[in-house]
Amino acid sequence: MRKYFVFLAAASLLAACGGESTEDKELVIDTDAGTDTSVEHEGPTFPEVWGAPVLEDENPATDIVEVTLRAEEKTVTLADGLDVDMYTYNGSFPGPILQAQVGQTVIVHFENALPEETTVHWHGLRIPDEMDGNPRIQNPVQPGESFTYEFVVEDAASYWYHPHVRENEQIEKGLYGLFIVHGEDEPEFDRERFLTIDDILIDQNGDLPPFLQSHPEIMHGRSGNALLNNGSLDVVSFSVDQNDVERWRLVNPANARTMKLELEGASWRVIGTDGGLLPEPYETDRIVLPVGQRFDVEVVYDQPGTVTLNSMVLVRNDAGEIVEEAFPIYEAEVAASDAEPRTVELPEVTLPTAEPTRSETIEFDVGQDTFGNTVWMLNGKAHSNDPLFTFGYGEVVRIKLRNNAGPEHPFHLHGNFFTVVNDGRAWTNQPGLKDTVLVPGMDEVEIIAYFDNPGQWMAHCHILEHAKLGMMSEIIVEDPAE
Repeated sequence: MRKYFVFLAAASLLAACGGESTEDKELVIDTDAGTDTSVEHEGPTFPEVWGAPVLEDENPATDIVEVTLRAEEKTVTLADGLDVDMYTYNGSFPGPILQAQVGQTVIVHFENALPEETTVHWHGLRIPDEMDGNPRIQNPVQPGESFTYEFVVEDAASYWYHPHVRENEQIEKGLYGLFIVHGEDEPEFDRERFLTIDDILIDQNGDLPPFLQSHPEIMHGRSGNALLNNGSLDVVSFSVDQNDVERWRLVNPANARTMKLELEGASWRVIGTDGGLLPEPYETDRIVLPVGQRFDVEVVYDQPGTVTLNSMVLVRNDAGEIVEEAFPIYEAEVAASDAEPRTVELPEVTLPTAEPTRSETIEFDVGQDTFGNTVWMLNGKAHSNDPLFTFGYGEVVRIKLRNNAGPEHPFHLHGNFFTVVNDGRAWTNQPGLKDTVLVPGMDEVEIIAYFDNPGQWMAHCHILEHAKLGMMSEIIVEDPAE
């Protein structure tokens, strides 16, 4: 039986729920669902993406992608014998993949069939703020109601979408999906995969326990006791050929857990981050993937055999010691092939080079409200309705992110990108455009933010419990037309 529980040494959940061993079973993800369409298109052709169904484009126009997205309740099978009541988009977990090309207008007809209000936030996209799913701007969509999101996509990269209302509960229940914006000069791989690296907390009855009921969850966020890979508790398996070259798009949609990933049996290198492809790809033994972040990696199957993507997790061993253990989450069986090794040509990429003209600081801290409840704060305020800062359009700002508390904080900025300042410490060498960066406990990191998208933008910790308990504010970028 596979090791689903990464922190609990108790009897396995599947046994408690009457499930059978799945050791010899392979998960097959239906990536074709939703790709058939009765509408003829003459627009861009997108590569097939493995990992989730693909949303059907309902509009024949070449410059428009128009889809329908429905949030609804569904009982989801996470493993044999384990059915969990969850929330889904279009009945799929994870939600379906939305694909568009730079410059296209995306129209999403959103329907809320949930028993509670919600919004859709397009994580990482530089779009108008009224389309961002921010409940401070958009009235949440009530049960049985609908809302149409419409925006033009500007940046080729891997993104994801999720609610921004009661997000600590709604995302844990399954409300997240995948979004790819393709460039006009995309590299050509043998195939592309979108991997969701998640976890989930499930009790011995196969249910999601109540939210924000424990001190560890309040302080560190909700860490799951089971690893969840493209909606499955099983190790996800697929088959490839030797010398195939793939593009993996990785996203961490967990509530709180930073994922540490290592690959065995194949070679990989990072080719892209939150904001798109890198000018210079780099090799690494381990990818650290905080909540909300994305990485695009090139995977080369340079030898036959088994390739394993491991999630490295801290566990308590039989001696009571905290040690790191590798948990397989994806496996590829590589068949021998006579195909010659090949190199995928990547396009030239240029990152912003403008120097900052202003410096600011955001401090992360914890305290108590007047009732003695724990609150998480940005610059000394929880749930602040006052903006942290107001910046001019096009302003480049150096921002120090200082964490005065023990728990780490993945900082997420809506609507605008930044780069991480390499201060000489190895972990600060994080090339590429970002919208999310991890700030370790009792530490600090500096970013250079490029505020070229006017609007009212949320800025918050992406540990969802921290955001829920107050670590949420906003930054104003002035509109040059006003």
